[in-house]
Amino acid sequence: MKGDRVYLKARAVHEKMYISPGQIKEEDGRNIYNEYFKLLKRAAYLGHADAQYDLGQQYETMNYLSLENPNYNPAKCIYWYTKASAQDHAAACNNLASFYESGEGCEKDVEKALALYKKSADLGDPLGEKNYKIMKGQMR
Repeated sequence: MKGDRVYLKARAVHEKMYISPGQIKEEDGRNIYNEYFKLLKRAAYLGHADAQYDLGQQYETMNYLSLENPNYNPAKCIYWYTKASAQDHAAACNNLASFYESGEGCEKDVEKALALYKKSADLGDPLGEKNYKIMKGQMR
């Protein structure tokens, strides 16, 4: 797959932060993260679905290294989740559906959300299956 080599390199860099939790200095952690982010972005632009999904997650509201996420950007989240879901990435379909369900960063579209949850479920994502059943039940 295009971008495999770069994505594997990004994952290897990412793993460095978890080898000795709590023993990496904050500055070193930031440097490792910046290297990871750069490689991840490159792999995503090369079309690697897992990289696109992971990059979308970097723009979520979650904190990284116990800091407010300076990269928080729902529009970029939606962009990268859309790219990954177009390549049948199950978790990306689920996460993208939640944006359409809530209307965060996009126009609320419950039909699109339901279709994405179904696609996620059909691709084997347990969370997508759960969310599909919940949303389907709410629409009755």
